[in-house]
Amino acid sequence: MTVLVRFAQSGSFHAGEFKSLDLDKISDIRISRQRNTCELLATTPENPQPNTPYMIARRDKEYELQAILQELQQLKQGKKEVIYEITDTEARIVPK
Repeated sequence: MTVLVRFAQSGSFHAGEFKSLDLDKISDIRISRQRNTCELLATTPENPQPNTPYMIARRDKEYELQAILQELQQLKQGKKEVIYEITDTEARIVPK
């Protein structure tokens, strides 16, 4: 069973495009604190550059990212086959 994390890519070249990552292949997920926002960063073996992880979510409040991180950790332990979709305003589970 696989859990796909689907998120909108950032940057001017890929703006608005969605990318999906297999949750089992994500080796590291961490929260990065910026001045006014926080970002949820994911590192996988398929990163185009090892030093630049995927930014899968950006929120103004860190507790919102902590809730997403906890839900991803619970999904990683489960045996469901779902898509976890993260947008600018919400994060939700979508059945495959």
